[in-house]
Amino acid sequence: MQNQEKKVKIKMFKSRKFSQYLLLGCTLCFAVMGTTAPRTLAQSSLPAFGPPNPTPETPAAPPSFQRDDIPPQGYSPPTYNDESSKQFLLYRLGVGDAISVTVPNFPEFSSTGPVDAEGTFLIPILGRVPVKGLTLDEVETKISYELGQKYLKEQPEVIAVISTLRPVRLILLGEIVRPGYYNAAPNTLLTDLLTTAGGSTGKADLRSVIVRRTLVDGTVLEEAVDLYTPLIKGTKIPEFRLQEGDSVVVSRLEVGKDTGYDRALIARTTLIQPTITVKLLVPLIPSGRILRDVVVPNGSDFLDILATLPSTDVLRIKSDEVSLLRFDPEKGGVVTQKLNPRGALRGDIAQNVMLEDQDVIIVSRTVLGEIFAFFNIITQPIRDLQTFSTTITNFQNNFGNNNN
Repeated sequence: MQNQEKKVKIKMFKSRKFSQYLLLGCTLCFAVMGTTAPRTLAQSSLPAFGPPNPTPETPAAPPSFQRDDIPPQGYSPPTYNDESSKQFLLYRLGVGDAISVTVPNFPEFSSTGPVDAEGTFLIPILGRVPVKGLTLDEVETKISYELGQKYLKEQPEVIAVISTLRPVRLILLGEIVRPGYYNAAPNTLLTDLLTTAGGSTGKADLRSVIVRRTLVDGTVLEEAVDLYTPLIKGTKIPEFRLQEGDSVVVSRLEVGKDTGYDRALIARTTLIQPTITVKLLVPLIPSGRILRDVVVPNGSDFLDILATLPSTDVLRIKSDEVSLLRFDPEKGGVVTQKLNPRGALRGDIAQNVMLEDQDVIIVSRTVLGEIFAFFNIITQPIRDLQTFSTTITNFQNNFGNNNN
């Protein structure tokens, strides 16, 4: 009987040991797999295995376009309006501004000075108050609240005015003659900036000049300023005033959206580059050819180029041997078009085409063939307007007499 009871106790002991080992093994498996062990296990007494399971962070929403990138085709932010675009009309303080803060009933708190490099403004007794990114109304409210909380029984009246505006530093991108970084005077108008940068290119869509402004809390404001419609209808041009850190992108006129867009009218305005350069490649008598850079007003056509030729030049011009070469960014290559001088003189609009910057007019079928042969042997592909213009110049330098 005693031996039988002893055997039962041994079996119970082994069973308890097996259960403990089983629980320990399960716990280790949970730890290795990175999962949470059951609540009944004493996790604090067990070693940790494997990497912790971090809580995934929610990624921040990406901006509509990066600071140095051109917006994608089809991108259309809200249109700016002098009446409704209130957020863009607000002036927000930044480093370099100087303001004057007056507390009428408590002059000991009044102060005048700059917004320092940390974006704060010094108020006597109260100390430095962060004001970067705030409007004047927000500065008045904040200082009044701080004084009421710390030194006065109630919030006092506070008046804040700007004594000196900081200079404007911004980025200009897109279809502009001279894109890049610009320093401008305070309250510079958008139209004045475009003129300073040489105007927009002939491929610009002035219905959509996008302005991007990032606030101090990371909020991004974006609106498109329409400078085209006022020129067509004779209405007031938007008085968009730029601020520190603005990014301005002049959109490209997209294929399919150019219907009704009067390029000839825009070419005569101050918002586009005033002149364009057209390369004229013509043969001379008795032999050779000349590459002439002809600078004409923007909006000039084929007949305007012919009128610039000096009467002393003896040219072998045949009406069926004149061609126009142009780099087309939409197709990513060079396109050609036959031009008939006599047809243009007779009023054929199809022959008297409007010219663009860096167009090439070739007055010889033979020379045209040589150019295309040269295109086939060059090692650098023609991918943009600059490469196209350089290739034409290199062709003349290598295969012709450059008498320019």
